[in-house]
Amino acid sequence: MANEILVKTGTVKIWKASGGDYAITLASIANGAARQGAKGDLGATRARRWNMLVEINMDAAPTAGNLIEFYWSSSPSGTAGTQNTGGASGTDAAYKAAEEDEWKKQLMLVGCLVLTNDSDTVVQVIEFCFEPMHRYGMPILVNKSGQALEGDDDSHKITLTPIVEEIQ
Repeated sequence: MANEILVKTGTVKIWKASGGDYAITLASIANGAARQGAKGDLGATRARRWNMLVEINMDAAPTAGNLIEFYWSSSPSGTAGTQNTGGASGTDAAYKAAEEDEWKKQLMLVGCLVLTNDSDTVVQVIEFCFEPMHRYGMPILVNKSGQALEGDDDSHKITLTPIVEEIQ
């Protein structure tokens, strides 16, 4: 009888302003600006693939089709400012102000949220699947929406869920 490779869900890691595993403050991120989350630990023994679920709320309705870009900065080091791709700091902070479009080219593009023409009351959600290169890393958001993100941080969240493959 052949073995099956099944998928199970591992322990999630959440980036949000407060109450998550790691911090990322996304309130009022202006159009053209970028934000990085604090460096997170995916575990010494970890899944190869991860699901990134993004929940974002806009302050004013963007033009339908505009984007919010999501990147991952990987690192072999658990120390905040050490060996991070794309020059990320490893802390919850603005990312490379006025140089975002240059520096993001050194990051792993996870995906883009293609926005609808909705604001404030509508949380826009998308999922991506990616393979982080190292144990440590942080999400980075680049706002290309034409509008600022909602000023209330409770509507923004990035959740990473390990996709664990198991032979049965």
